[in-house]
Amino acid sequence: MNKQEIVDQLSVTYGDFIDLINELCLEKLNFRFKEKWSAKQQLEHIVLCVEPLVKVFGMPKTMLEQHFGKVDRPVLSYQEHLNVYLQKLKTGGKAPTQYIPQEGIVMQKETLVDTLRLLITELSQKVQGFEETDLETLAIPHPLLGKITLKEMLYNAIYHVQYHKMQVLEHLELM
Repeated sequence: MNKQEIVDQLSVTYGDFIDLINELCLEKLNFRFKEKWSAKQQLEHIVLCVEPLVKVFGMPKTMLEQHFGKVDRPVLSYQEHLNVYLQKLKTGGKAPTQYIPQEGIVMQKETLVDTLRLLITELSQKVQGFEETDLETLAIPHPLLGKITLKEMLYNAIYHVQYHKMQVLEHLELM
């Protein structure tokens, strides 16, 4: 995927997730299957994961390179990246504590949805400021995958929201 395709996919996939969340009544929004997250908790998790991406993509390129360096290998395709990520999940990969929705803290769905919309708009705008070569060489750390390119991190963001949308749908089928 090139930069514009990534930005387009961010808009589509996050828009689809938000649409699903907005369609849910309160009972479905808060339904938990066993110890799994509710749809609202999935939404909060996505917000917690996108916030740092917006910060990173807002950093000057020179600062990114100084802090995290570059990747000296060919960038993975979306499917190659997805295969690596799914393998990590199969071997027990879990969300780090800072990305887990906190029990007892009640945020309004509308606030979370509005925040996510703003974050995705801001992320998309910031991505536009990068050249393709920057996206394919500048590195940042992923909690499960280690050092990956900015482009691979965006691939991850696209898949990640699709994964959590599928989780919401699967859990609601069990209601």
